[in-house]
Parts: sequence; C-alpha cells; structure tokens
Amino acid sequence: MEIAISQRVVFDKSSRETRDVLDQDWYKFASSINIRLYPIPNKINNVEEYIYKLNLDGVIFSGGNNIGSQNKILFKSKTLINDDVSLSREKVEIKLLNWSIQNKKPVIGVCKGMQFINSYFDGHQSLTDSSKHVNKMHEVRFIDKKFIKIYGKSQIVNSYHNFGINRNNLSADLIPTSISDNEIESFKHVKNKIYGIMWHPERNIPFNKSDIELFKNVFYK
Repeated sequence: MEIAISQRVVFDKSSRETRDVLDQDWYKFASSINIRLYPIPNKINNVEEYIYKLNLDGVIFSGGNNIGSQNKILFKSKTLINDDVSLSREKVEIKLLNWSIQNKKPVIGVCKGMQFINSYFDGHQSLTDSSKHVNKMHEVRFIDKKFIKIYGKSQIVNSYHNFGINRNNLSADLIPTSISDNEIESFKHVKNKIYGIMWHPERNIPFNKSDIELFKNVFYK
C-alpha cells in the first residue's frame, strides 16, 4: 500500500535553508501497519502530476506548523518565520486533499493535519490551554461506535498542540469521534473516508496497538 505523507517546513537560521522535515519514527509506524510512505515535497510545480505518477492509495497529513488557509483560501500575510505558517505546504496539502476526494482515497490527519482538514472544510481553530495540551498526556473520551470498538470508551493520549478545535469551531462536514473537555480530539467526515486525530501515533514508543488498528481500518477496510 502506497501512502503519501505531507511534511513540516522549517527554516534553519544558521544555514538559511528552508527544509522539508518528517520525523523518522513515521517510517517505523508505517512499517507496523504495512504501508510504504512517500513524503511529498513542498516545492514542486505540478503536485497533481507528481502524485499521479506515484500511484498512491491514500494520504496522511502530518503534524507541525500552523494553519495557513481557510476554506482553501491562503492567509497570504502569514510567514514561516513570524507565524510558523508555510504557504507552500498549505498549497500542496490543499491539492492533496482535492485529489484524495476526487479519487475517493482514504485520508487521515494528525495534529496540524487534523486542523488542516477542518479548515479545508471551513472549520476554525483556537488557542488551547497550554497547561493541558502542550507536551502533556491527557484523557480523551470516545463517542463514536467505531472508535470505541478500537480504543474503548477512553484512553490517555499525548498532546503537543497550541491550537485545537472546540465544538463550535468544527466544520459542519465533520463529526466528532472523541472529546476532551470542550476540545474535539478526533473526527470523521460525514460521507468520505476522511479522519483526523489530535494525538501523534508516531511518538508513542512502543506504538499504541489501538492506533495501529485505526490506521489499518483507514487504509485497508
């Protein structure tokens, strides 16, 4: 199974290089669910042609960076240095999600990737309580039958995000599948095979068996 994965963009001040970055643990996690990852560059002229030649089966939108678009419209005043927003990444991710929907390919977004999916469908995000969500472990409660079957009624998950999605900011095209206080921790699309989770499965060592099962459900079932 061939799966695209988006990449974070970072600026290295010492070398003045702008780099695409992906945590190497993603490859280990991919191996655990028997998929092959294809990191998508954020500086390519023809995204559609590039991904067409890869013959992809689905897409993972990874974490890192902040949101740089709303309803597929770019925030052109945002910058990588000032706002941790990569407009080049945002353009690529919009085209990736367009392609996934048009070709009925499964999608899952992680952390920023989940927030991106919400913003793509005209949802919003807001600052979270950093004492609960930045480099913390916390409990989430599952409210969807499929997710309860995989995770049980609740689990402790990691959390590394400054921004989140509360109930009022969730897109009308998305259905919450887990919550923590007033924050949406995971969701699914109303009709397409599109999912989002706010925790990072690749950062759990050893990997959570429930996360492995979820990703297998997304891409294989």
